[in-house]
Order: sequence, then structure tokens, then C-alpha cells
Amino acid sequence: MKHGLPGLLLLLILTGSGCPQKKQEIQLAFTGALPSHDRLSQVLEEWGRDLEAKSGGELKTVFYPGGILTPASQLFDSVTTGIADIGFGPTGVTPGRFPLTEVLEYPLGIKSAFAMTQLSNDFFRKFKPREFDRVKVLFFMSASPGQLHTKRPVRRLEDLNGMRIRCLGGNASKVLKALGAVPIVLSTGDTYDALRKGIVDGVVAAWDSLETLKWGEVLPYTTVSHHAAVGAPGFVVMNRNAWESLSLELQGIIDAMSEEYAEKLSRIWDEKDRNTIQKWKARNHVSICLSEEEEKRWGDAVSPLYEMFIREKSARGLDAAAAWKYCKDWVRSNALQ
Repeated sequence: MKHGLPGLLLLLILTGSGCPQKKQEIQLAFTGALPSHDRLSQVLEEWGRDLEAKSGGELKTVFYPGGILTPASQLFDSVTTGIADIGFGPTGVTPGRFPLTEVLEYPLGIKSAFAMTQLSNDFFRKFKPREFDRVKVLFFMSASPGQLHTKRPVRRLEDLNGMRIRCLGGNASKVLKALGAVPIVLSTGDTYDALRKGIVDGVVAAWDSLETLKWGEVLPYTTVSHHAAVGAPGFVVMNRNAWESLSLELQGIIDAMSEEYAEKLSRIWDEKDRNTIQKWKARNHVSICLSEEEEKRWGDAVSPLYEMFIREKSARGLDAAAAWKYCKDWVRSNALQ
């Protein structure tokens, strides 16, 4: 006993106190493009709390909505460079950055955020576009396709001729030009004043923007055209080094949450759209559904863009024809449209 006590003390020093060691908390900065009051931003904060609980407090996120940490156009870069650990934003604000994924920004005939999100995640799993190699893709969460919201009614292509329509730029601009409109690229924050002052005549955006961004106050008409509605794929990505620094157990927790939250967020977006339509209809907002003949005219007007996409991206060594065919086949074979 006399000689055993020092040996026991030495053993405790070498192996630790003998008590379980508390794991070090890892804090992750999560930047988001949507404003804090948006329901989607609130659910992304919920994702962080869920992650903290499931990791036993080892992973904790600090959520920065509405471009507080980085504006939407710099969001992806902020994740690759480590300014943020995780980011949620749209692909459309950085034209050329996601050349193969851009196919999802063209009109595909999809009618909901749920379907668009399902297609976006299936597309990524199928093609693994190398434009995302520098990050860990957690999941895609895409908006419902953008409809045309305007100050005056648009029932025919001729009504749209020369109208100044705000968009995110990139492929949305190409679609608007093909339809005869004049695309105006403006930040979300500047759009309300531009509408109010008559600088622009309308926007192309998801339904919920009428409510979330208050654009319904100055835009009394919406033209519904599913075959000319621009797609808005969005990503939730993580800094590659931050991801690889996590244990396999923590990575598994995050992966397991991805499919759940992709579906949850997309269904919430569709719910927001439905609530917006109902609310603004009660305020005499007018929804214009194109006739079958007119819908075909709009679809025909944008169809040359698909050939241009295939030609331009194929010249860069991308399998654009396969990407385009995959999307069209997916839409035809899924009842989720």
C-alpha cells in the first residue's frame, strides 16, 4: 500500500484524471441569404439547434441571415474561403459559377419547390458537378419556379414586350429576353423602391415574395406560366476543411439530417406560396393563367435557350446534353410536378 499510492497517482497523471473528458465544443458560422423573419431562415436556425442536440452539444451553429455575414453574391466564396463554415444561397446570383447546374435554372415545367428540390438533389447525386468539388454539399433546397409578377396585366407575349422586369441575372435574364422583356438585375433590398418609383415594371420570383418581401403591395398581377417559369436551385454547403475536421460520427449525424431538412424546407416553401396566393387573392390580386395556346407560344419562345445551353456547355467539356435530357425525363416521369 505504501508503494502503491505513488504508482496510482503516476498512472492517473499519465492517463488522465480517470473521469470522462468533456468534448470540445465546435462552433460553426452559418450564413444565409434570406431575411431573418422568413420562415425558411427560422427552420435553418432550427437545423442548427437540432444538430447541437443530436451531437450532444459538440456542434453548435451561429446563424447569420439576410446577408449579415456575406451578401448572397459572395456567399459561396465565403464558404470556400472559410469566412463561413456553412452557407445557404441560390446559384442564380453568380452566373457562370455553376455551369452544369445552370440547367436547373431554365424553365422545366416544374410547379413546386418540393419537386424542384427533389430534382436538384437527384441531379447532384447523378452528375456530381465538379463546380461543387471545393465544398461539401449537404443538400439542395430550391425555391418554387419564379412566376411573373407585374404592375399591369400580361396575358399575351406582346403584353410583355419592352417591360422592365427585375431578376437575379444569369439565365433568368436570358429567359426574359427570349420572352421580349428587358431584364433588370437588382439586389433584393433595392427592388421594392425600384418598383414603387417605376424604375422596373415587375419581377420574376417565387409566389411567396409577394408576402415575404412585400412586393404584392405594388404588384397587383401575376402571370402563371409553368413552361416559362425560371428555376431557382439553392444549395446548403459546408467548407471542405471544416467538414473533414469532423469525426465520422459527427459527419454521419449531419448527413442523416440532410434529406429530412431538404424535404421539410421545400414543403414549407410550398406552404408559404399557398398562403401567399390565398392572402393576396383576398386583397384582389389577379392571377392570370395562360391559355393552352398561349402557354405553347411562351414555351416555344424560350426553347432555343436549351440548344444554346447544350452548345455552350458542351464546348467547355461538360455533358450538357445528358444533363438536359435527365432533367426533362425526370419531369416527365415524376408525378411531383
